[in-house]
Amino acid sequence: MTIDYDGIVPEMRYFICRYCTSNWSMPESTIDFVDLTYVFEGSVTYIVNGVPYHAEKGDLICIPSRSKRQAEIDPDRPMAAYAANLWLYHLTGRDVSLPFPIHSKIGLRDDLLTLYKELNLEWMQKKPGSSMRVRAIMLSILHKYFRLIWYRDTADHADLHVSKVLRYIHENYHLRLEVKELARLVDLNPSYFGTLFKKHTGSAVKEYINKVRVNNAENMLVSGEFSITETAYRCGFEDVFYFSKVFKKVKGYSPSRVKMVW
Repeated sequence: MTIDYDGIVPEMRYFICRYCTSNWSMPESTIDFVDLTYVFEGSVTYIVNGVPYHAEKGDLICIPSRSKRQAEIDPDRPMAAYAANLWLYHLTGRDVSLPFPIHSKIGLRDDLLTLYKELNLEWMQKKPGSSMRVRAIMLSILHKYFRLIWYRDTADHADLHVSKVLRYIHENYHLRLEVKELARLVDLNPSYFGTLFKKHTGSAVKEYINKVRVNNAENMLVSGEFSITETAYRCGFEDVFYFSKVFKKVKGYSPSRVKMVW
């Protein structure tokens, strides 16, 4: 099940160049879009599904759809950031998610800032054809992020190890995946690999695999083409009851609720 990320189509729901005041905060809510926030000044703490992520100048926050999100700033160093709320589709019509960690350190880059300034201008002007231009600029920004995070053009050796495993997980989540086998892919000791993986992704290996499986499972259930049992097996779960337990732990609701809603 190789995911063709070249087929991504972004649809901008909301965009802002946000300069926060010292008392700014974002109350907790469950989002139905991807939140992509690039911090270029100050600092902020996002809490995603109960886990805090502290971001500073040059950091990217990528919050998946259907996540619980809230944020608070340091009043002495209020955040300034470009924030995009996106719906993401594939050219085939299905929903897709970005394979990025929630928190990435990519640095303050002139090429990204130039694209964001252009995007902000186009978004504010709302001229005829602006939607097409906004989509094109956002694709260019996503391309930069894929190069920096997914393909790791500027990665150190340790990052390359994790990046290789992340690609493998996203392309093979339907298979049985063991930590020791993933460690062997990059010639690392399983214990050291687990520590390195958590440092770069914020999640333990098994936890990350389960999130990827559950996110893909939800997309399959939303499509209406697969039963819960079939979805579980297609996403790498050998036991449908264990699948339901993991799904609820990750999403906060059961897979049967997805079937009922959609």
